[in-house]
Amino acid sequence: MSKKITNRQFLAYLAADIGATTLTCARVSPITLRRPVDSQFRKLTANRNLANPVVLVTYATRAGSTMEIAHRIATELEERDFAVNICPIKRVTSLVGYSHVVIGSAIRMGSPLPEITHFVEEYHSELRGIPLACFAVYLQHDGQDETSRKARLAYLNPIRNLLSLQYEAFFTGVYDPTKVPSIDAVIGNIAKTPVGDFRDWAAIKDWGQSIFSVSLTAWKEREAVLL
Repeated sequence: MSKKITNRQFLAYLAADIGATTLTCARVSPITLRRPVDSQFRKLTANRNLANPVVLVTYATRAGSTMEIAHRIATELEERDFAVNICPIKRVTSLVGYSHVVIGSAIRMGSPLPEITHFVEEYHSELRGIPLACFAVYLQHDGQDETSRKARLAYLNPIRNLLSLQYEAFFTGVYDPTKVPSIDAVIGNIAKTPVGDFRDWAAIKDWGQSIFSVSLTAWKEREAVLL
């Protein structure tokens, strides 16, 4: 009697099979191997107020949607007097000097991207002593029913297993089959993923304005006493 597999398992097997086929082909088109732009980042400005708390906003993206959300969150934090360094997670080499950290990841196959989990595993000791906020960018399970809610919450379980998250957020993202790797486009077609930009910029702004409120207030009170 054959063993049944879930839809998620089927898609995972399909992706692995397509990936193996692609890598073994003698001729692979540039479109198949294209990578999204994830190199946009900026460092702390030299003329920043050294008394302000310093936030690292870091992210992993595949088609750029998560990167754009990270930049919006960084902007909101700057408006609240945080000093912000925004950087792709693969370019982070140290957490020295940061008082807060924001981590954002696109969700693939129900989990954060591999570079996110690798980062958390490498730096979990340092991250335990820093206020931490995480956001996930997804396309599936965006309903308000209990099943969708539980599925969304599970997206950050690989991080929660190692760290305590003070702030969490779940944002719907963007799906444009012309801007993702060919394997993702095939899977998206099979899963009937809706095409479009589903980001709620008002919710993203509100989250950026709300995170780290307690620690920011304490920081300002401490600075006022020192002055």
